[in-house]
Amino acid sequence: MLSEEENDLLTRVGPGTPGGEMLRRYWQPAALMDELPVGGAPLPIRLLGEDLVLFRDDAGRPGLLGLHCQHRGADLSYGRLEDGGLRCIYHGWLYDAHGRCLEQPGEPAGSTFHEKIVARSYPCREVGGLILTYMGPGEPPEVPRYPFLMAPDECRANSKLFSECSYLQANEGNIDSVHLGILHMGDPLNRSNIRGYDLVEPIETDYGLRIFFLRHERADADLLHIRHFVMPNLSPGGLSPGGRPDTVNWHVPIDDTHHWKYWITASPEPIDKAGALNGRADLTSDYQLIRNKSNRYLQDRAE
Repeated sequence: MLSEEENDLLTRVGPGTPGGEMLRRYWQPAALMDELPVGGAPLPIRLLGEDLVLFRDDAGRPGLLGLHCQHRGADLSYGRLEDGGLRCIYHGWLYDAHGRCLEQPGEPAGSTFHEKIVARSYPCREVGGLILTYMGPGEPPEVPRYPFLMAPDECRANSKLFSECSYLQANEGNIDSVHLGILHMGDPLNRSNIRGYDLVEPIETDYGLRIFFLRHERADADLLHIRHFVMPNLSPGGLSPGGRPDTVNWHVPIDDTHHWKYWITASPEPIDKAGALNGRADLTSDYQLIRNKSNRYLQDRAE
């Protein structure tokens, strides 16, 4: 059982927290590429406890800035995309993707004051249908060449889900194999199809953990599950014959008590994207569950 101090160490993700500083040293998804088309409106997001705005400049390059203008704190997600950056609609201060202030229309002609203003900014990379960002110190590391990120577009399908819990709770669920047979695959009051479970001690690897789980099914059949946890916050499922993960759950903290669960399905061969996301379609247009706590997840007890 974790102490409260140990729990806070793992689950607090804001700036300056140990957990947050650790996560900031890895590339994290900021959005799906589909959420920010070229010419699309700036996107306000919250990531690791920070309020930010994701945008594309007029050349289509993504940028991620602090949400509020350095001048009077106006919300930059209402800004205009023009002249090489994002222009605040309050007084017209213009920022590029690096946070540099390019123009201040209210200043006298010839003023160089704009050169002293730099907004908080984070580098972005587009890969695997995602817009990734690095929020840590110094130069960003190379983007990991995970097979699911390197897969061609026709071999990959992406979506995401707003989740009302800590990113760590959901990550734990990925490697909790016992709940699969009870919550997702069977009636817990009728265990005729499951004779028991054997758990094998997890193996620590250079990427995280490998977890083995043996479920004894009816007719003396056994089913071996192998799950993986990849530091710091993603879990691939089974492996395809080509050696690539079939499914990946990437849990990205919004704040301490909410996160985005990114689903990535990849294959060595072209896939049916609609079929790959089957079961992920019960979502609103803003990636929230239609079945949710407010409607008791539309639980059908007769079913």
